[in-house]
Amino acid sequence: MANSHALRNGANTDMQPTCGGMDELPDVTDVLKEAEQVIRQCFQTYALDEVFLCFNGGKDCTVLLDITINVLKDIYKSCDIGKNLKVVYIRTKGPFVEIEKFVQEIKMYYGLTLKVTEGEMKETLQRLLEKDGILKAGLMGTRRSDPYSENLQFVQKTDANWPQIMRISPLLNWFYHHIWSYILQRQVPYCSLYDKGYTSIGSTTNTWPNPALAHKDCFGCVTYHPAWRLSDASLERAGRGSSVKAPVNGNGTYHNHSLTSTINPCIRNGDVL
Repeated sequence: MANSHALRNGANTDMQPTCGGMDELPDVTDVLKEAEQVIRQCFQTYALDEVFLCFNGGKDCTVLLDITINVLKDIYKSCDIGKNLKVVYIRTKGPFVEIEKFVQEIKMYYGLTLKVTEGEMKETLQRLLEKDGILKAGLMGTRRSDPYSENLQFVQKTDANWPQIMRISPLLNWFYHHIWSYILQRQVPYCSLYDKGYTSIGSTTNTWPNPALAHKDCFGCVTYHPAWRLSDASLERAGRGSSVKAPVNGNGTYHNHSLTSTINPCIRNGDVL
C-alpha cells in the first residue's frame, strides 16, 4: 500500500494486497486521503456545476461517489449536497436488472438528481458537453489495473481525438481489495451481483460470475463466493468476455437476466441525455 499521503501521478509500484477473508482486507487510510485530496483540488479548481461524476453502477464508481459526497458535505457544510452534484449514469447495452435496480437505490440513498445516457463513452461525452456547455471536468472511478490505465495521471485532459474535458481519477492507486475494504468497513451500498460471484460488471452479454469464486456447497451444487472473497486480484476480470461460461450444478451454464423493454420507467423516462 502507499507510504505517503502526497499525490503520486506515477504508477503505484507497491505490491498489490491479497485477501483470504474479511479480516485480511487492506487498510485504506493512505489511498483514501489521497483520493480525498484529489477531489478537494478538483473543487478548488472548478465550481460544483462545472464537474460531473461518471456512474455505471459498478463498485469503483460507487466508492468514488461515496467519497465525493463526503468531501462535498465537508466543503459546503450541507447534508443534502448530493442533489447539486451532477451524476451521469451511463447505461450499457444489455444492462443487468440488478444494476438498474441499484442505480435507483443509489439515487434515493444519496438524494441525487441523476441524468441517464446510453451508448459508447466517446459519443456519450460529446452529447453531454453539447447539452451542458459549462462542464469542464469529469470524475472517473478508473484504477491503474483497468485496461489501458496504468499510465494515467490524477488530472489529465482527454486525448486530442476526444471531446475536450479534464479527466479526474481519484482512485488510480486503489487496488481491488482497497475497494472492498472501503465498501464493507463503511457499509456502502453495492449492487447485489457482487454477492453472486461477479467481480467486474459490464453487460449481460459479456459478464459472468467469476470462475475463480466457484465452489460446491454441501449438496454438491456449484455456487459462488461474494466478490470480496477473490484472493487473487489479477483475476478480477476473469468473468468478462463473451466466451466465459460460468458453471452451474457441475455441467450447466449460467444465464444472465437482461433488460429490454422492462427497463424501470423511472429511469427510462427520466432525464435522458
